[in-house]
Amino acid sequence: MRVGIDARALASEAPTGVERYVISLVRGLAELDDAPETIAYLDRPIGDRHLESVANSGPLKIRLIRARRGWLRAALPWHLWRDRVAVVHLPSTILPPLLPCPAVVTVHDLAWTRYPETYPPDDLRMQRTAVPRAVRRAAHVITCSQSTARDVAEVLGVPAQKMTAIPLAAAPEFSPDGPRLPADAFPGADRLARGYVLHCGRLEPRKNLMRLLDAYRRAREETAVPPLVLVGGHTEHACELAARAKEIGVADEVLLPGYLPASILPALYRTASICVYPSLYEGFGYPVAEAMASGTPVITSNVSAMPEVAGDAALLVDPASAGELASALVRLLTDGALGRDLKARGLARSREFNWLRVAGDTAAVYRRVAGEKAPGS
Repeated sequence: MRVGIDARALASEAPTGVERYVISLVRGLAELDDAPETIAYLDRPIGDRHLESVANSGPLKIRLIRARRGWLRAALPWHLWRDRVAVVHLPSTILPPLLPCPAVVTVHDLAWTRYPETYPPDDLRMQRTAVPRAVRRAAHVITCSQSTARDVAEVLGVPAQKMTAIPLAAAPEFSPDGPRLPADAFPGADRLARGYVLHCGRLEPRKNLMRLLDAYRRAREETAVPPLVLVGGHTEHACELAARAKEIGVADEVLLPGYLPASILPALYRTASICVYPSLYEGFGYPVAEAMASGTPVITSNVSAMPEVAGDAALLVDPASAGELASALVRLLTDGALGRDLKARGLARSREFNWLRVAGDTAAVYRRVAGEKAPGS
């Protein structure tokens, strides 16, 4: 069986959730003992030589398709046909209009149905059109959690037998062992030697960071609280957060370093005193898994996929309550035994998630689909 993957994310210079999913999946497939023959299709060369060498090991090969236009619509389908691919995996939930083989798609979340106001109009229109069409035409749908699988069934009407929930994992470099955050990692990092509260992820309204700022201010009224570090690209919402921090009097204690390269993230997590992730909705929640794997205590939301990832290894709070968030921060900052317990629980919990298992479960989906009749396209 030969499998194709739309792996353009491998060449991303600033990988976020979907890109990191593809990178880790390709790495995992390359390490499987019984991996299917797999071709990772890209539209430009990979800048990371180590990743390219991993991807070109064993049964997994890279194929560069240079096309000035119509890469997904025409160039990829033609190469799939030429390479006699039996199954193609589209990890971004967008399918070409014509395909020579059955397709597997990954639905990462349905945030656009839960919080449409947080999406730019063009992006929202694309999601509303492309995602329902993709899940209808796909031979099989992978979701990143049972929570997302329930959403896909409820909102898009996909039957359970057409879906497989495959929870993701932190990358292997996230661990409690390794270097601490360098003092020159970003402006203000030299102030963090005694600890900090970390939020890592996109700075967007759905991440609930305005409420986190209010909770942080409340916690400071009750106990000593280290600086709050909000990592993510400089966006319009980042400017709004900076303005809000100034308005409530905590601007001097809130750092917004912008986007940080992936190479610094393991040290960023393992050096943090607490990781707080009060998102209103997630399809998985990478930062929860990454913090647990790094030995950092976690506060996260009690909604969507976060409880599924955290289990009993984090403090779960109502993300709509700044008071609950503040109380959780105070508890962790003042109760050393609780922090040590959550660290141990988090490390144990994180071992239940790994990319070899993700890759193996995904390869099993490929094999199942390859045995099915290709849907009409």
